[in-house]
Amino acid sequence: MRKGAIVFAGLLSAALLAQQESFHRAEQDREITYWLLEPSTHQFRISHDFTVTRVGQKYVHSFVRKGSVVSPDARMFDVDTGKTLKTYAVSGKDVNALGYYPDKTDDDSVVVQGDLDHTIGEGQSTRVRVQETYTDPVGYTIQDGELSWTRTLGRPVNYVMLPGGWMLTSVNVPAVITLDEEGRVRLRFTNTRNGDLAITIKAKPRPGQKPAG
Repeated sequence: MRKGAIVFAGLLSAALLAQQESFHRAEQDREITYWLLEPSTHQFRISHDFTVTRVGQKYVHSFVRKGSVVSPDARMFDVDTGKTLKTYAVSGKDVNALGYYPDKTDDDSVVVQGDLDHTIGEGQSTRVRVQETYTDPVGYTIQDGELSWTRTLGRPVNYVMLPGGWMLTSVNVPAVITLDEEGRVRLRFTNTRNGDLAITIKAKPRPGQKPAG
């Protein structure tokens, strides 16, 4: 192979690698599911997985957004082993002191922390599942019998389940709308951008049905 061809191949490989790195977020397979509970409670449940690969990491975290309150029954699991992790709330200051994340959180913020069974070693990874219930009286409201849920979604794939007995009246961004096995409305949002999706969902009770949470 000629020297010029070798140089070109090297440049092409570097360009492809750079392109992959710039689009790596869209290639992630992480999903998150939201279940909207009875609107008068202003609560919703979430479940999502993530993979931990940072060498030396012993703790995993779920960051609570300001304006939301996480219930004390938050749980984390090691998906690889099926074990439940010791899960509890810590401050943002405690998390910042660990030095795990490039972006620091507010020192006075609330963070859900889980203790891994082992420190992540070279070449190791652990898959973690988080299940939490949030109360958000600002983003999840009901007025004149219509619920409204406003939130930014950052995962590549996001599912939102309406409460049982409720029908969708509007959504401000494209979504795939289906029914689950129990007849609840399910919305699927796909985000391939580097930014978040700002969504607003509105729904009303189905005629002739008693809404359930």
